[in-house]
Amino acid sequence: MDEAGRDGPMIADDRIGRAVVDALRGQDLSGFELWRWLGSAQSIPGRLTEARLYATLYRLEAEGLLQSDWHEGERTRRRYRPTALASERDDEPAGPPDASRANQGQFGTPAGEDRRPVSPDPEAGSWFMPREMAPPTRRPAPPPRAAAASHPEHPAMAAAGPPAGAPPADSPAATSGEAGRPGRVAIAAYADDLGARLDLPRLECDRVRQEIADHLVDSAGALELHGYGSEAAAADAMSRLGSPSDQAALIEQAEQTPARLRRAIRRGVLVLVAELVLWLFLSVAVLVVAPGVTDAVVAAGRLAGIHLAVLESAEWATNQVAAMVCLGAFAAGRLSMGLLARISRHGDATLRKPWAVGGAAGVLVVALLLPGYQDALTVATLLLAPLAFVAGTLRPQHANEHGYSPRGAAAAILLLAIATWLPFGRMFAYDPNATPGTPLAQGGSVPMTVFETDTGAYEYGLPQSTGNGVFTVELWPAATEGPFIVVDLSATEATISVKAGVPGSDDTVAPAGAQSVDLTKLPPFRQWWVVAVETGPNGQRTALDVVIQTGASPRLSSALGWLISKL
Repeated sequence: MDEAGRDGPMIADDRIGRAVVDALRGQDLSGFELWRWLGSAQSIPGRLTEARLYATLYRLEAEGLLQSDWHEGERTRRRYRPTALASERDDEPAGPPDASRANQGQFGTPAGEDRRPVSPDPEAGSWFMPREMAPPTRRPAPPPRAAAASHPEHPAMAAAGPPAGAPPADSPAATSGEAGRPGRVAIAAYADDLGARLDLPRLECDRVRQEIADHLVDSAGALELHGYGSEAAAADAMSRLGSPSDQAALIEQAEQTPARLRRAIRRGVLVLVAELVLWLFLSVAVLVVAPGVTDAVVAAGRLAGIHLAVLESAEWATNQVAAMVCLGAFAAGRLSMGLLARISRHGDATLRKPWAVGGAAGVLVVALLLPGYQDALTVATLLLAPLAFVAGTLRPQHANEHGYSPRGAAAAILLLAIATWLPFGRMFAYDPNATPGTPLAQGGSVPMTVFETDTGAYEYGLPQSTGNGVFTVELWPAATEGPFIVVDLSATEATISVKAGVPGSDDTVAPAGAQSVDLTKLPPFRQWWVVAVETGPNGQRTALDVVIQTGASPRLSSALGWLISKL
């Protein structure tokens, strides 16, 4: 089927692409230089127009046939070159002759020569053209209207070259003070308008805006060298690119390919999963460090005269994992959103809603099915994970930003502390004198040792030289009132009383002579008020030490199972 058929536009685009790639063999050219090289070729299939120049270049980049980078210190700093994939395609059987090869004679490339000069020097002959094409003599520049009439195709002006003695357009003499010229002001406004209309990531918008501005400045400069005024040259250059809205639509269509979007989604999902796995792995370190930190906090409280207790239960440990899931969800939202926008070439606002909803749904499934020991606080923390992901998408990480800043790390630590240790969470205060009829011994308490045996039972120890009375350890059911732990007011006596042993120098050895307590066989209280009591010969009871101990943990379950059980 010929180009007029159903596949005509695709065939034309492919031939234009081949012409562009072939024009870049052996040289790196900017978009404007490439246009000056190819734009006057009348036989390019599909007629590459200046308005579609950058859409074509961006499409070839998306297909992996071109790559580009900035060259500082030049008028036009973004230059293109073919990739290895383009070379591989050249090795395929050749189809109909393409534009660049068919017109090599027109551009003055000697027969059999495959390489042209790299980045042609404007001072070597005419602008961006081989030296042999520069005319031997130069005519005076026509006035603007005559120039427009005699040069209807802008690229053909390259053959005439700049007037004798005129400085190159990228020389200091040509650029000094040009920022305030009326034409340059109009070009800057055009570029800003284009950037505002583009649905591209911020860095990509900056790149397109700068590249189009460079092209327009070079184009207007070439026209000015042929007699155009500053404003007329800028207006003519902008008219050739079309309106900012039309140019933006062409560029977006070229940049936002389905292949890029599919690749971006795959990478985004991979980052989401990787971040959750990473933070779940980091939760192991938190579980190792947290008991020591809580012990230090409790010890500091005692020095300050405040009795603190942290219920280091299985639910407490699960809650730390849940807090790490929230942090991982936030990081996943931030990193994946930025990556998704960069790869797909879509703006954040376009992708945010569907990505936030889809990602939050996936995080919610993980949070609901994550196994652990659940209570109300743990389940609430897990249910915050999807919201954390959505919050992360509101602050995506772009290419020039760090994923984890010191400020972000401090916020993460603060969130973990709030979820784990602060009052109304996992840290409580208690009054040692709250044991009914048992005041705390004067002169300070005697430290009681709590030891968990291999069977899961507990044994308690007191120093051997404590006193001459009878020493027992009583377990009272405890309840919480706000940030305080108190003896359950419904209890009239201790649930169980056991003999305390004598602890050794090694904390890994159970206290000698102690009786064990299996909490799983006691009533299912969430925490116990454990008090070491000395009973004197006259029956007077004195509390030597008080600790708060968590009861038997519930069965391993998930947040979903906990919610179902409460319905």
